[in-house]
Amino acid sequence: MSTKTIAVDSRVYARLAAHKREGESFSTLLDRLLTEAAAAHTGSDILRGLSAVARLSPDDARTFLKVVAENRKGERWEKRDLR
Repeated sequence: MSTKTIAVDSRVYARLAAHKREGESFSTLLDRLLTEAAAAHTGSDILRGLSAVARLSPDDARTFLKVVAENRKGERWEKRDLR
């Protein structure tokens, strides 16, 4: 198996390391997280999975909510339950 080296911000590294299981390599960790994300079927599934991985800072959370609110203003989709 070949390997690749990637650069990640030290903050990202710390967040990943915090969720690494004992004896788990970073490759295995990333594969597990990507598999879990790919298996998600709804936005709430994805968010639920992400909540187990990383906590947003209060500033990041406010920014995220502001962007979501701004994007929703421009939406013209009919709101329906798609289940």
